[in-house]
Amino acid sequence: MLKNLSKPLKWLVLLLVVILVSSLFASLVQNSFWSVKVDTISFETPNGELAGYLYMPKGVDEDNPAPAVVLTHGYLNNAEMQMIPAIELSKRGYVVLAFSMYDHGDSTWETPAAFRFFVNAVSDAANYMYEQDYVLKDADGNGMIAVSGHSMGGFSSIYALVFDEMQAGVSGYRKIAVGLPVGADFRYIGVPEAWNMLSTRSVGFIAAQWDQFFFDNSGLNTGSVRHKDFTEDAVGLQFLGRDDEGTADQGVFYEKDGGQRVIYTPDETHPQNHWSLTTGRDTITFMEESFTYQLDLHNLGELADYGISTGSTSQTWWLKEVFTLIAMIALFALVFPLFALISKLPVFNKVFAKETAEGVVLEENNKTAKVFKTVAILATTFIAMFYLTTFMDRSAGLLVLADVMFYIIGAAALFVLLVWVAAVAKNDEASIKLAQKVTTGAFVVAFVALAYRWLLINKQIITNSIYWSAPSINTIAYWAIASAGLILLVVFITTPVFNYGKNVSNPYGLKASWVQVGTSLLTAIAVAAGLLFVVALVEWIFLTDFRIYAFAVKIFNSQQFVAALRYMPLLLIYYFAAGVTIFVNTRNCKGIKGDLLAAFLLVGPIIFFLLYQYGVLYATGVAAYPSFSLSSILAVGLVIPLSVAGVILRRFSIKTGNVWTGVFFTTIFFTLITLANTAVYLLSIA
Repeated sequence: MLKNLSKPLKWLVLLLVVILVSSLFASLVQNSFWSVKVDTISFETPNGELAGYLYMPKGVDEDNPAPAVVLTHGYLNNAEMQMIPAIELSKRGYVVLAFSMYDHGDSTWETPAAFRFFVNAVSDAANYMYEQDYVLKDADGNGMIAVSGHSMGGFSSIYALVFDEMQAGVSGYRKIAVGLPVGADFRYIGVPEAWNMLSTRSVGFIAAQWDQFFFDNSGLNTGSVRHKDFTEDAVGLQFLGRDDEGTADQGVFYEKDGGQRVIYTPDETHPQNHWSLTTGRDTITFMEESFTYQLDLHNLGELADYGISTGSTSQTWWLKEVFTLIAMIALFALVFPLFALISKLPVFNKVFAKETAEGVVLEENNKTAKVFKTVAILATTFIAMFYLTTFMDRSAGLLVLADVMFYIIGAAALFVLLVWVAAVAKNDEASIKLAQKVTTGAFVVAFVALAYRWLLINKQIITNSIYWSAPSINTIAYWAIASAGLILLVVFITTPVFNYGKNVSNPYGLKASWVQVGTSLLTAIAVAAGLLFVVALVEWIFLTDFRIYAFAVKIFNSQQFVAALRYMPLLLIYYFAAGVTIFVNTRNCKGIKGDLLAAFLLVGPIIFFLLYQYGVLYATGVAAYPSFSLSSILAVGLVIPLSVAGVILRRFSIKTGNVWTGVFFTTIFFTLITLANTAVYLLSIA
C-alpha cells in the first residue's frame, strides 16, 4: 500500500498508524476493556469549576449505587497523574472521580490569590459526588466515599476529612468514610492535631521512605531530602494511636476512635508514588480493607454485594504506560517526516540554505584538538551541574559567578590588545584582518558577559506575577536563561580557538537571510501545529495522552496557550544557545553519535546532578543537597524533553544549514506542552 509513496510520506503514515494503535490499546487499558465507561467531566462548585475524568463501572447507576473514590494530584500536576488508582479501583467496581485541582489542568478558580487552590478542592469534589444517586449511602445519610490525593492533593484530602467532621457535628452524618493521603502528612494543615478529628473513618497514609518533602517532623531544619520512616515519627505515631507504645509496623491497621489507621512506607521517592506497583498494591489493599470495615460499620453488607471484586492486587495500569510511551516515541519521530513534507511546499522550501551543515562537515583529524574539545565539553558540563542548584534556587552563589564576568571581560580586552600589538608588529594584511576578527569576537563576549552579569544580579526577575503566573516555569525559565548565558560564553570563547586556521563560513549556524529566518519560523509553526493536531485528535478520540512517568505531551487550553506565548521569548534564549552549541559541537559527527552528543550537551549536567544527588541520598540517607527538593523533581522532568530537543536541533540544522528552524520549533512546541502540564494561576490585581 505504501510502495508508491515518497519516503517521508511512508514514515508519516507508518508513525500515525503506530500512534493510533498504541493509543487505542492505552484507552482499552484505561477503560478496562470496555468494562468501565470513562468520560471527561466538569462541574460548578462554590469556589469555581472542577474538571477531570469520571470512571463508571458497568452496572452502576442510580438503582445500583456503589462506593466512590475521589482522586486528585499534587502541586503542578493534573488529573491524568492519578492513573494508578483510577484504573485499578474502577476496574474492581468502584466509581472513581479523578479531577484536576483549581488552577490546574482545565479546572479554574477565579480568585486573586495563589497557592490556596488546594484547601477546598477535594472537599468540593466529594460534596459533588455525594449528591450523585449512583454513590452509595446508608439509611442515615453517611456516604461511602473515599478521598485520596498525592502531595498537595493529600493535604486537600486531609482538609476534606476535617471539614467533613465539622459538617457532621451539625448534620449528624459523614459524607466521607475513607481517606488515603499519599506523599503528604499533617504539615501545612492549619488545624491543630488534625489526626484526632478523623473519628470512625478508615484513614491511611502512603509515606515513601525517600520522600523529598514530608514525614520528618524532627525539627532539625537541615533539609527534607533524606531517609525517613513515618511509623517512627512522633506525628505518625499519634495518628496511629501508638504514641504511648512508641512503636508501630507499616501496613498494619490499628484501631483508633472506632475507626482504622494505617501507614504504608514504600521504598520509593515522592514522585515515584505515581509509577509504583508497590503504591498500587497498597492502594488496592487499603481500599478493600477500609470499605469492608465501613460497610460493616454502617450495616451495608459486603463489597461483593456491589459488584466489587476483591482478593487480588494484580495491576494493569503499567500497560497503559507502555502504550502511551510507544505513542510518544512515535509522536517525536513524526517531527522529521512532517518537516520533510512541509519543507517541500512552496514558500516553506525557502527554509534551506544553499549549503547545509551536512555539506560542510569538517573532518577533525587532529587528535589533540579532539581531546581539548572533549575536555572543554566535560568541564562545561560539570560547571553547569555545579550551578544547577543555584540557578534554580537563585541562591547567593550567583553573585560569585556574576563577579567572574569582570575577569572574562578583562581577559578578552587583554587578548585583543596583545593581538593588535602582534598585528602592528607584523604589519601585514592577514594579521590586521585577524586582529579585526578577534576584536569583533571580544565585543560579542563582553556583551554576553555584561548581559549575563545583569541577569545573575537581578535574581528576582521572572517570579510569580500577573504576567508570568506559572510558578514551576518561572523556576525553569530562570535556570534556562542562566544556563544559556553560560553556554554562549563558552561557545563564543572556545569556538574561534578550535576553528583557528580553518575556513569556516558559518561557524555558529547563525548565517541565514531574513527570508530564511522568516520561513524557518513559519515552518516551525506548521510542524508544531501538525503534531499538536495529532495530540488533540488522540485526546478527543481515546481520552489518552502521550506519557511516561511524570512527563506527558497533552493538549493545552486557552489559558495555558496565552501563558505559553508569554514564556516563549524567555525560553527562546535558551533554545537559541542550545542550538548554537549543538551546531558547533556536532557538525563533525555523523549518525547516532551526533544525536547522542547533542542530547548530552543539554541533559548531561542534569543527569550528572541527579546521579550525584540521589546517589548520595541512597548511600548515606541524606542527599548531597538536602534542601533541593521541588527543583530536583523539576530537573527529572527536563531529561526527556531536552534530550529530544537536542536531537531535533541537530537534525534540523543539518537539513537547513542553520539553527533557526530548530530553535523556533523547540521553543514553540516544548513551551506549549510544558505549560499544559503545570499550574497556571488565574491571578488578578484585586
